[in-house]
Amino acid sequence: MPKYKLIALDIDGTLANSAGKITTRTKEVVHRVAETGAIIVVATGRRFITAKPRVLQLQFPEVLLAAHNGAILKRLNGELLHHQLLPCAVAKKVVQISKELGLRPVAFEGTQDSANLFVENYGDQLDGWERGYLEENKAHLNWVNNLATDLPGDVIEVISVVPAEKAHEIAALFQTRLNGQVKPILVIINNGRHAFLGLSHAKVGKDLPLRYLAEQMKIDASEILAIGDNYNDLDMLQFAGTGVVMENADDALKQEGFHVTSSNDSDGVAAALERFVLAGDSV
Repeated sequence: MPKYKLIALDIDGTLANSAGKITTRTKEVVHRVAETGAIIVVATGRRFITAKPRVLQLQFPEVLLAAHNGAILKRLNGELLHHQLLPCAVAKKVVQISKELGLRPVAFEGTQDSANLFVENYGDQLDGWERGYLEENKAHLNWVNNLATDLPGDVIEVISVVPAEKAHEIAALFQTRLNGQVKPILVIINNGRHAFLGLSHAKVGKDLPLRYLAEQMKIDASEILAIGDNYNDLDMLQFAGTGVVMENADDALKQEGFHVTSSNDSDGVAAALERFVLAGDSV
């Protein structure tokens, strides 16, 4: 039996290099790891529909895909295995607080592969980066007059773009204002200038699909390896028996006591899997 029965890999900044590509070496090593019998889960903050093309580069159809920071767990064929939604009433409170803070929230809804985006017309309030993001996702936009009242039901998450230097402070504020009913999840983006702040169900995190699979398959946390590079990876890194961060991760994340591998542009995932899984190194 393999020492590690469940392997969780982030995509951007981890599995994929800076060009969004999974190298031949990394792909080959992931295939060798799968041959040991380990389950491979790719865990990402992306939506399923935008994550799938990158995961398909692995040419490994058995991989599982945990999207929206673990709120949605699916097979690559779209079969839904597990999900955890944010109740509509709480989502509306999130939207209201977001607006009070001067943010421009967007709500993601639906467990289908191409989750819907519900958004107001924020006009000139949007900066160039936010406008570009909405334009990129225009095929799935649903415009409403008031996001605080017009949500169709439970949602996956409500996200806003916030200044990176204030991201942790704003995240803590939501937890306080909503008495722990939400889980703030941060992803530093745009060369460290901005952050995505996602507000999800309090149980959501990239550890959630790992906990579900571990329970279903009787896997102990010590038999789980997780590799990531950003703050939204923290939950799964802490839950896994072995947590590994990329050299390109934020310095503060590298100080959390996890193992550090080389960067995503130097096949850091392949190096970590060779060390911990294929060579059986546990130090």
